Amino acid sequence: MPTHRTRRNVRHLRAALTAFVAAALVGGSAPAAAATVKGIDRGFDVSVVSGRADMVSGGDALVRVTVPRTVAPHRVTIRLDGRDVTSRFRSVGDRWTLLGLVDRLRLGRNRIEVRANRWGWQRPGATLTVVNHPAAGPVFSGPHIPLFCTASGSPWNLGPVDENCHVAEAQVSYRYRSTAGSFVDLPDGPLPADVASTTTTAGRTVPYVVRIERGTINRAVYEIAMLHQPGTPAPSPWATTRGWNDRLVYTFGGACGIGHTQATSTGGVLDHTLLSRGYAVASATFNVYAHNCNDVTSAETAMMVKEHFVETLGVPAFTMGWGGSAGTMQQLLISNAYPGILDGVVGSIGYPDERSTTISGHECRFISQAATAAGLSAAQQHAVSGFGSPNTCFGYQFFDSVDWPTACPAHIPADRRYHPDTNPEGIRCAMADFVSNVYGVDPRTGAGRPIIPDTVGVQYGLATLRAGVISPEQFVRLNEGIGGLDVEGNRTPQRTSVSVAALNRAYATGRVNQFDGGLRWIPIIETRGYTDPTGDFHDRFRSWTMRERLVRANGNADNHVSVTGPAGAASVELQERALADMDAWLTARTRLAATRPHLHAEALTRLSRPRGVADGCFTPEGERIVERLTLDPDARCNQLYPYHRNPRVVAGGPTTSAVLKCQLQPLRKSGYGVRFTADQWDRLRAVFPDGVCDWSKPGVGQRPLAGTWIRF
Repeated sequence: MPTHRTRRNVRHLRAALTAFVAAALVGGSAPAAAATVKGIDRGFDVSVVSGRADMVSGGDALVRVTVPRTVAPHRVTIRLDGRDVTSRFRSVGDRWTLLGLVDRLRLGRNRIEVRANRWGWQRPGATLTVVNHPAAGPVFSGPHIPLFCTASGSPWNLGPVDENCHVAEAQVSYRYRSTAGSFVDLPDGPLPADVASTTTTAGRTVPYVVRIERGTINRAVYEIAMLHQPGTPAPSPWATTRGWNDRLVYTFGGACGIGHTQATSTGGVLDHTLLSRGYAVASATFNVYAHNCNDVTSAETAMMVKEHFVETLGVPAFTMGWGGSAGTMQQLLISNAYPGILDGVVGSIGYPDERSTTISGHECRFISQAATAAGLSAAQQHAVSGFGSPNTCFGYQFFDSVDWPTACPAHIPADRRYHPDTNPEGIRCAMADFVSNVYGVDPRTGAGRPIIPDTVGVQYGLATLRAGVISPEQFVRLNEGIGGLDVEGNRTPQRTSVSVAALNRAYATGRVNQFDGGLRWIPIIETRGYTDPTGDFHDRFRSWTMRERLVRANGNADNHVSVTGPAGAASVELQERALADMDAWLTARTRLAATRPHLHAEALTRLSRPRGVADGCFTPEGERIVERLTLDPDARCNQLYPYHRNPRVVAGGPTTSAVLKCQLQPLRKSGYGVRFTADQWDRLRAVFPDGVCDWSKPGVGQRPLAGTWIRF
């Protein structure tokens, strides 16, 4: 069941919003995550603990009121827009802390007032403005795009959906882990004899029974799982369950697709590694990049699902991200641009962001199509790509289709798909259109402004030319055949020049992740099972790009730990170790923040990092090598697991891989170390009429993050 506006209406609306998006970028950061406002008595404060006070959703919010010791809590009155809601609050911890779920919030601004009766109603203790948004969103991601609903069908079967793909209410079911090692539906009545038991990280041994909740939030299907036995006290913000270790793990799924679908899978919540240790696990369909390759809506969905979790099940001590490949990518993008949703990143075989990664797929395609005419052997073409295996470049080419507007998934009917001739108003399935709330719309074409590879000035194979791997004639021929890509996803003989406005937006909003927002302090532990020689495109070099971007942005990488080891079962062990290390790190950070609340966030992270949590690698025999991440080829870990490069680095680009469009400089024969014939030089000048890349300078449009929590 599709829900949509016409493409024409959406286009006009998005064009009208462009000026507002620009204003948001200028405005920078929004208020702090849990806004606290102190009133006349400096001991009173009120805050939203389920999320940001300015980004509440679904009509309710979990609110904490701290009462000064000079006031008896039973003499406090709490009102919402004049309505007395005091009865919704109960003491937690000490009796001077009150926690309450305030509901029936109206859309927009709501005012919470806390007053002490002994002073009379004219003497407020504290006030807080709460801004409520629809449960179907959006909160900060911008106007909805067309979506095809799945919640009523398999595998969800959650009942009829409304115009936003939402169901009337969530459903709860139970499964248990059998002694045979599988998850089984829990029957009614006494627990089956084959129910396994598990011991949580809190040291409690409980039956391995899992409560699974499924519903709809922000037009996505969400799932929440945690250990809980039916018939025992239900978890809530005021009473925890024995099986929960007070930590939440949010999972993210990989790949990259332009789905326009509510989808049929999440990042996964029935995870033995997590549940057996007592973690609560949450995810949603929009947190899987295969369905929704848009980190803004992924962030928004994670924020809203986490808000629901806190309001109904309890306040976690902290929240960790969990996921590999593009699941790591999402964690990093969300943590940098929307800090506070995740307290720590636990990733594997990941990448820093989507745009600076999928560009390799385009460049591999350009090179492979130009290499034959250039007379390159297979070995030479491999050298130009820079990767560890010829198959790596082939693998990356699976992802450049995200910039083809006609490459729509099968669930979008043919009559709804864009075609430049037969259906120009149809759904364009290109990344630029999928995230046009971010990049804006080109008023001439009505299409989203594309961030496709800018090939102007890029000298592909430059390092191989200088090394004598390819000849000057092959170098010239290769670059003559590179070409570019147009807005329709078609190859062009001309090189592509990308919109500077779109580039500005990409950097300023954090779509190109420069690790200069929340990632200045959020702990990151990323592991990598080494697969470079096999042709897997999860190449180790991406770990280095993360490290270098962190150091360039912040002067250090004290919050980043990178560990490499063999692929296969050993990489799973790396992830489990990373989970335990991140738990220890965040536990220590939480305690330190409680005792030293005035420490800066970066200092809290640096000082709380456990001593044994360090860079390094594991040998195939299981020996641990503690060694700082470096490009030095003589380092022990690099001897075991050598780095390779990518086409843009072989072209002379920086190892940060963060420059999408280079500044230019004149061609100079002295810069090559080889001799060109007069004809070759004239042809090279024809390929680069305006000059070649000056990689010593920042990229065109490259600028720092304009601020966190940007709205579109």
